[in-house]
Amino acid sequence: MGTDIHGFIECRWDRWLDEDDRSWHGAIDLAHLYNGRSYVAFGSLFGVRDTTSFHPLADHRGLPPDVSRETLADFECWGSDASGASWITWAELEAADWD
Repeated sequence: MGTDIHGFIECRWDRWLDEDDRSWHGAIDLAHLYNGRSYVAFGSLFGVRDTTSFHPLADHRGLPPDVSRETLADFECWGSDASGASWITWAELEAADWD
C-alpha cells in the first residue's frame, strides 16, 4: 500500500495589516507540484516512510493553530484516514542543510 501526502502551500499578507487581519490562505494544492510519490521527500520533510538517514525537518507537528480554512477543510474531509499532520515554514526550508 502506498502513502500519499496531501496539503497546501499557504501564504498571508503581513504588511500594513492589523494583527487580527493576518490570516493564512491556501495558495496552491501540493498535488499540483509533484507527480506521484516521493518517499525521499516525504521522509526528509515529515518523517513519513523515511528511506534515508536524513533527520526529518518537520516530523508530526500537527496542524498549526492558525491553519487556513482551505487546508483545514481538506484535512477534515479525510476523517479517520488522515494521519501525520505537520507543517514547515519557508524559512526552515531555506535554512536546511540538505547535504
